[in-house]
Amino acid sequence: MMGVFDSGEMTMSARDSWEVFDDERPFAGVIYGRQRVRTVVIGIGDGGLLVFSPGVPLAERLWSELEAWGRPRFLLAPNHFHNAGLATWKSRYPTARIVAHPTALRRLRKKVPGVEIDDLTVLEAALPAGVRVFSPPSAKQGETFVSVATKDGPAWVSCDAIINERRLPGGLAGTAIRLLGFRAGLMTNPVFKRIFVRDKSAYKDFVLGELDREAPRMFVPCHGDPLRGDDVASRLRAITSAA
Repeated sequence: MMGVFDSGEMTMSARDSWEVFDDERPFAGVIYGRQRVRTVVIGIGDGGLLVFSPGVPLAERLWSELEAWGRPRFLLAPNHFHNAGLATWKSRYPTARIVAHPTALRRLRKKVPGVEIDDLTVLEAALPAGVRVFSPPSAKQGETFVSVATKDGPAWVSCDAIINERRLPGGLAGTAIRLLGFRAGLMTNPVFKRIFVRDKSAYKDFVLGELDREAPRMFVPCHGDPLRGDDVASRLRAITSAA
């Protein structure tokens, strides 16, 4: 969905490294593909991992580093667009279960034929205290967030709804995405907001309600740079209120 942000500048070494957000859980991410999308892995207890937005290719050594933390137990497609790596991960970890929001299932099953894809209830029943999924009720593509309790406080993981790109590309591509409403920095994705949200007011109320429930001190997007600090919740609140 956000491939327009490929700047072509990220080095292969930067792509081929896990960024560890919490080594105790564990909780880490890695960038894949020309569009610089982030896959996130989250420990869910007993050596099991939840993989958010599974992507490929990964350098071979990254699989070994992943397995030092545990084994993938669930592969979460965070909406019906982020599906390119599901078949590869399922082939490598055949006991892992692919899960997604019910709204995303129809398109995912067409895009990834021949594998079973369950709805989120299967995942929710297996999650430990401190990890939960939540989905805006008006998101047409099945957008799903994850909240993770870390040693530094709550963290949110987002796919396409909220992004934090460092800068926009130049040239015609940059002009086009600026006309669509994109800018550098933390923001609600304007394409998501305009096309994939049925009720913008309901979306805003939902996210603000989640921020009332907990104040994340870390934000990890699939698209863009992670944020950490005491102001993360207030920044998320501000961009949601302005959406």
